[in-house]
Amino acid sequence: MDCHVRTEQRGGRTVWILNDTDSEASASILPSFGFNLFDLKLPAAGALRPLVVAEPGWEQAPQHPAKHGFPVLFPFPNRISHGRFDWEGTSYRLPLTKPPHAIHGFALDADWEVTDHGEGPDGAFLSGRYRLAKTFPDGSPRWPSEGYLDLRYALHGRTLVLDATVANESDGDLPYGLGFHPYFRLPFGSGGSLSRTQVVIPASQAWVLDETIPTGEVRPVSEALDFRRGKSMQGLRVDAVLTGLEHNAEGFVVCRLIDESLGAEFRIGFDAIPFREIVVFTPPFGDDIIAIEPYTQTTDAINLQQRGVDAGLRILKPGQQESMRITMETAEC
Repeated sequence: MDCHVRTEQRGGRTVWILNDTDSEASASILPSFGFNLFDLKLPAAGALRPLVVAEPGWEQAPQHPAKHGFPVLFPFPNRISHGRFDWEGTSYRLPLTKPPHAIHGFALDADWEVTDHGEGPDGAFLSGRYRLAKTFPDGSPRWPSEGYLDLRYALHGRTLVLDATVANESDGDLPYGLGFHPYFRLPFGSGGSLSRTQVVIPASQAWVLDETIPTGEVRPVSEALDFRRGKSMQGLRVDAVLTGLEHNAEGFVVCRLIDESLGAEFRIGFDAIPFREIVVFTPPFGDDIIAIEPYTQTTDAINLQQRGVDAGLRILKPGQQESMRITMETAEC
């Protein structure tokens, strides 16, 4: 195995780059702005394919963190209704980052600590840590407990593995949700046909939304939201929270982006427990771009859960931690 890790300075920021020499795959990460995986190139159909979407040069002066690359959403993904929730007798008011709601947590534009890097049995790797306490050093009561999120990217061959660990380092319970908001390009090749693509998501249910906030009701997917047999990117417009996920024998949910012209596909897989929701979103800035977002909870879970709705909110006791995995790879089809 021939792999390595290197750094480059771009616009005064340090970019970490993982390389696999044999496959020529690469992954570029910006720790100083959300530990964002803003560029991923994997081999498919005889060529190296850029799969993750960010504007050229974005890493030199990054902004709009939820619209580029592979944003990390912690301690909550998506919205908290009106930025308000109560927890164990305390009321919390969050910045309205997408008025009238708070959205996507605090980690996606934070300066993360690089904790480890190198070459190991699973390839070139980079590890980083985000601490909740660092976001609000003035002690503002923005979240019930302190904790941290560790991420580790490892690149080997045509596969990138992301391991995440959340830990509670406080005296009280830590409620949290974790999500990722990656933007992928389909078709993979320049000049590819949108009509010769397929998006496959093994979800049988969808949350009913009222102006982006779940009502608490879950229904079987409509025809427009049923991706189990695949849907073309041609004319696709969607913004939905899907659930009822089917997993394989290894306990992984696998979503597939298929480029029929190339005879190749990209797969993103993740642990069925705790990743129990997927947001699927087609942004307005590109017909060939789709976000497939694994979440541990639905939108506004911290409020829904306290209404008696099983919304997926994770709760860690003092000293507890839990880990989960996401894989990304290309394959022939």
